[in-house]
Amino acid sequence: MNGSSDHLSLEEFIFEMGSQPVEHLTHDRLMDLTGRLQLSADLIESRTCFGRDKYARNLICRTPAFELLVLCWKPGHESTIHDHVGSLNAISVHRGELTSRIFVPAEGIPAGSGPVVHDHTDTFLPGQGWTGVDRDGIHQLANTGEEDLVTVHVYAPALMTLNVYSPDSSKVELQPLRYTLAEDLD
Repeated sequence: MNGSSDHLSLEEFIFEMGSQPVEHLTHDRLMDLTGRLQLSADLIESRTCFGRDKYARNLICRTPAFELLVLCWKPGHESTIHDHVGSLNAISVHRGELTSRIFVPAEGIPAGSGPVVHDHTDTFLPGQGWTGVDRDGIHQLANTGEEDLVTVHVYAPALMTLNVYSPDSSKVELQPLRYTLAEDLD
């Protein structure tokens, strides 16, 4: 590995993430690796581009095992209530304040079905380390503050679709995702 420290460069992180099949990766292992990942502020800032109408998903790198993105949120931007269709997730706040709302299936409802109920809300600031949800976690992310929010996300494997939930419906909708394109940007 890197010998003298427990920090990981992006190159070392890519190697570690590819060292075992992604389906064997645990959330604890992902949190350990992301907690040691050292990304330069310049790299993050180079991918900091905000969308006009909703948060922006800006790619840093993608491998067969994972993808690393910078998400940019204007005040009021929020995600849907969703799970990651089996992908693990780790999130770090680079700038601003992240609101993370965690949901669970309503009483008596099996996992993967709706409706869902709000369980709790957490807020995260820069320097507080990494957070995220396991393969079956349901959450909603938001910028409820008055300043721009920039977050760094790792999805293992890459996140191509979401299951979208509602507190009011048993319907769960599979929605495709895409990276933000130039025409989406401010």
